[in-house]
Amino acid sequence: MLPGDETRFVQARNGDHLITPFQCDLCHFRNVYKRDPSGRKGSDLLALRCIRRANLDALWAREPGTVAGNLSGAKRLHDIGTGILEIPGITPPMGPFALQDKFGMGIAMTMLLRSLDAGKNERTIQYSTMRRLRSAYSNIYNASSSLSNVAVMAQETRKVFSTDCPTYGYWFERFMKGCHKRMGDEVNSDYALSLDIVLELLKRLERDWRLAKTLDAQWQVCRFACFLVIGYCKALRGEEIVKTEIGGMRKYFEQARSHPLYPHCIVPLLGRFKGETGERCHLMVLAYDTKSGIACGTWIERMLMVTKEQGRTGGGYLFLESNGRPSRCGDFESELIERLIEVRDERQDLFEIGLNVAEAYGVSRSFRRGSTTEAQNRGVPPSVIDINNRWRKVERAGGRAPSMSMREHYTEIRMAIKQLWVYSRSL
Repeated sequence: MLPGDETRFVQARNGDHLITPFQCDLCHFRNVYKRDPSGRKGSDLLALRCIRRANLDALWAREPGTVAGNLSGAKRLHDIGTGILEIPGITPPMGPFALQDKFGMGIAMTMLLRSLDAGKNERTIQYSTMRRLRSAYSNIYNASSSLSNVAVMAQETRKVFSTDCPTYGYWFERFMKGCHKRMGDEVNSDYALSLDIVLELLKRLERDWRLAKTLDAQWQVCRFACFLVIGYCKALRGEEIVKTEIGGMRKYFEQARSHPLYPHCIVPLLGRFKGETGERCHLMVLAYDTKSGIACGTWIERMLMVTKEQGRTGGGYLFLESNGRPSRCGDFESELIERLIEVRDERQDLFEIGLNVAEAYGVSRSFRRGSTTEAQNRGVPPSVIDINNRWRKVERAGGRAPSMSMREHYTEIRMAIKQLWVYSRSL
């Protein structure tokens, strides 16, 4: 704790009311409940505590130096404007406010209680989880009969909407900022999965493939191996890998594998992606083999063989559960951790001493972080790394019309096959 932090977020400062809208706890209670609080009612006492906390969070959106500077300026404004120039009412009246919850205090109180819920990795939830209630309320408000006085300002294709929703108001913005400063962020990023660990995993998967005698056993091995090679060699997040589509993969497999200069596989990602309109199929180029010996094409060929024997000859998501449900990235989490623990027990030199594998790695970002880091270590130019991520940076921004067919897209990417192939080949 830094000197002076004893009172941080605990008490207000002189001049806070001149920089952030302020009403006392009692006024806020009356605005929200339309009555006075009862000292014998537990919910009223809890509400008053929440109001005090929300008020302090809003005030602490500004640092002490900013508040003190504003107070000094206000005094000079009064001394000159009122004392010397004798201007009546040089500053606007500070109240009273209307007898209604224009600040959004009721939502702020609800969010503060929500912030006390148990979290997954920490004792309580993170700020990023708590703030979703603000979005929920804003969406409900804008869909309700309360919405009024909406103005639209447009210039060319850009539009800005003006609304009287309290969660977009000035006080509420200060409350959210102060609350975020008080709660902070506990970031638990997935560790990067190194290339050496990936190669060890694939070595064991190759052994499992040779031992698999049934179609189901072969499917289980191929399922995880393809999830691993596609995610790592294309630097994908877990939720992106499970969008792999089997129809396009099968359709272009032979044509892509027999490319005279750059043998590759086509990995289509199918689905509706956040920030896009329409359903899209993103075709990604994956080198048939990488320089380190990752046999991407071999595993994909095995997968196509197994799924064909299963009777899956059409399109749809590649990764499915036993009940036919499309897989989610979390469905691969436990197998990844189990296999990593197996590798660690035999190859401790590949892991940090004392590292908790179950907490350190995850399917969400370990593949992407490890792949990007390895590519940089191998001297892959930033431009090539950017091209590999093109589908996120360009297509998510609406750079390709959703009406483009898979054949048209494949024709388009063949013009730049070398650049798209280089990234995964370099690993």
